[in-house]
Amino acid sequence: MFMKKNSIKHYYKLITFLIVLSTVPVILVGVFSYLRSSEIIEANVAEEKQQSVYQIQTNVEQVLKSVDNSLTHFVRSPTTQDILRDPLNADNFIRYNNFKQELGHLQTLETGIQDVIMVSLEHEWLINNNGLLRLNEQSYNKIHEKYMTSTNSSYWILEEYDDIVLTNDARDNCNYYINLIKKLPFLTSDKTGLVGALIPTCTLNNIMAEQIVTETFIILDESNQIIADSNPNNVGNYLTENEDLGNLIDLDSSKGQFNSTIEDIDYKITFRKSSYNNWTYVSMVKISDLNKQSSSIGWFTLLVCTILLVISLIIAFIGISIFYKPIRHLQEFFTKTFTSSTKFSTKTKNEFDLIKFNIEQMLDKNVELESRLQNQITQLRQFFIIRLLQGKMEREEIPAKLKSFKYNQTWSRLSLFTLQIDSLDDSNYQSKEEDVILFAINAMIEDTLEEELRFTPVVINRTQVTILTLDIESEEEYHFYLNELAQMIQSKIRKEFDLPVSIGISLPYTELVSTKDAYKQGMESLKYRLKLGKESIIFYENLDRNYHFNGQLPSTNKNLIFDSIKVADREKVDKGLQELFNTLFDKEFNHNQYQIFIIKFLYDLIELKQLLGVDLKNLDERPLVHELENLRTSDDLQKWFKDNLIYPIIEKVEERTESKYKTISDKIIHIIQKEYDTAISLDSIAARLHYNPNYLSSIFQKEMKTTFSEYLLKYRINIAKKWLVDTDLSVKDIAIKLQYNNSQNFIRSFRKIEGITPGKFRSENKKTG
Repeated sequence: MFMKKNSIKHYYKLITFLIVLSTVPVILVGVFSYLRSSEIIEANVAEEKQQSVYQIQTNVEQVLKSVDNSLTHFVRSPTTQDILRDPLNADNFIRYNNFKQELGHLQTLETGIQDVIMVSLEHEWLINNNGLLRLNEQSYNKIHEKYMTSTNSSYWILEEYDDIVLTNDARDNCNYYINLIKKLPFLTSDKTGLVGALIPTCTLNNIMAEQIVTETFIILDESNQIIADSNPNNVGNYLTENEDLGNLIDLDSSKGQFNSTIEDIDYKITFRKSSYNNWTYVSMVKISDLNKQSSSIGWFTLLVCTILLVISLIIAFIGISIFYKPIRHLQEFFTKTFTSSTKFSTKTKNEFDLIKFNIEQMLDKNVELESRLQNQITQLRQFFIIRLLQGKMEREEIPAKLKSFKYNQTWSRLSLFTLQIDSLDDSNYQSKEEDVILFAINAMIEDTLEEELRFTPVVINRTQVTILTLDIESEEEYHFYLNELAQMIQSKIRKEFDLPVSIGISLPYTELVSTKDAYKQGMESLKYRLKLGKESIIFYENLDRNYHFNGQLPSTNKNLIFDSIKVADREKVDKGLQELFNTLFDKEFNHNQYQIFIIKFLYDLIELKQLLGVDLKNLDERPLVHELENLRTSDDLQKWFKDNLIYPIIEKVEERTESKYKTISDKIIHIIQKEYDTAISLDSIAARLHYNPNYLSSIFQKEMKTTFSEYLLKYRINIAKKWLVDTDLSVKDIAIKLQYNNSQNFIRSFRKIEGITPGKFRSENKKTG
């Protein structure tokens, strides 16, 4: 009963949802359709109004231009020109009568002209439909003041019927007339007459009435005076009384359209300005009238949407009953199957929550199982590769493993990369972090290389190992591809970890069972970093392993190093050690032979340490040979020898001989000062003091910062300077006393030290004294 109640509750939730789902799209479509159609209708009506205004303008200007062209043609005729120059007299009466008839021909029904008046101010006469009249002074002045003062030679003017100055035969059937005035003669600046054509504004109103349905049309002249209006009572008024509409005239645009509110009524106003006579044609239509068509579409849209909505609701009620049955069956299944074995309570949840709860449980268990399986697969893959490297996989086992681990099983050849970090010196890492860094590099290579190109990369014995699968037959392409790939890996490691690495590349092979040999080849290649240096890419096949080997260290370099150690000369030690390893690695030996040389050098250093009686703490307890075997570059070797043996020995020698050096140097100086005038030499002093001459030379130079011979030379020169000033001994006698073979040698030595000859020194210093 409770479950049924919950089902019914959710059933109505679904009904409500489907109602909303059905209603909202229908309403949105209806609203959008109404708004869009209203927008289109409004745009079409707006365009229609522009066309309507344009049509009114065209029709009106057709009449005006027709009148203008006819009148212009008429006044330019020779007959008109002659008549204008003739005075009013009986002789010309017949000509005037004929001329009056020609004026009548201009007054056609299409143009609406009710009278054409021609005036000669020079001869003071006027011709109209009624005949020929003479102008009195008052008429003359009015005509001149009203029409001749304008700067325009041809213009249109609006006149109230009662205010028309020109005597005319116009009928009093319209309150206002537009008058086309043309000053004569037409082609001269001295105007002596004019011609005018009177057209009632009712004619223009009739033209506009053809277009008027629900809108108002207005025609304005340059001064915003109403020329024509749908309401004839407004003709003659000025538009300044309505500011909203009056602002229209000030617009620079030749046409336009805008909305405006006039006397609380919204209008859409359309206007065009004429380039012919600067008149403005205006259309005003109520926006409410424009929206009538949109309203009818709105009602129709509402009706259609209502019908669609009712249909949607009926389908929703029928569909929910059909579609809900599987949900109810699924809920009953989960209730019977899983609820008893879980803590899920049906008293607090509906059937969808029950289904969700049980599905989530199944998915969580599935994800957990997949995760465990995936981790195991990754570990199993790595274990498989390590067993290959160790040679513990039988040939028959390999195909099954490849299939179970979903490895690529087709290749033309295989190649193996062994990668080691050259050095952690000058980096942000410590030596204890090397394993972590190698695993990070291993992960980077795994992400960088596609699975189709490799087996699972592994880390073993401080080395990252990758087996590559290649489909390259050409040897040239094979070497180029591997070299480019190795350089790319080095570059990426340098960029991400800022570490130098070297890569050893095995010989190509085809069967995975040979991976153990390839691994040995890669490791053997890396040992040649001792010769090639950091960031090397070493192909095993490029190693030359056939050459002569004599097993002897370069004795000259070794003796120089040992002698420098004895006198604690670090600079010479560094130089000699560099030369020793340069000489060693210039020879074409294999790694094992290099190792023999290095170990022999180690034993020679240990023997020297013992000969010098130097005791280094903990040295005998350390696995020195093992430490050497783990060094990877020539720089690492030199640093290891200096830090662990050579410098510690030198420090002990320096401590022991520091006081002895001082004593020996003092004895040498004492001998020089007492026996400078005898044939003393470093050899004689060494024999007297029982030391090796080279040993004495290095000690003296280290203590006195100068050589023995330079010190003796300077001391004798100082004695010579004293004798030159204080005695009268000749330069030759001084040279003999100071043990020079001849005076020329003495003079050269003196000038080398003092910059002048002995004779010049004596003359300068005796004068000064």
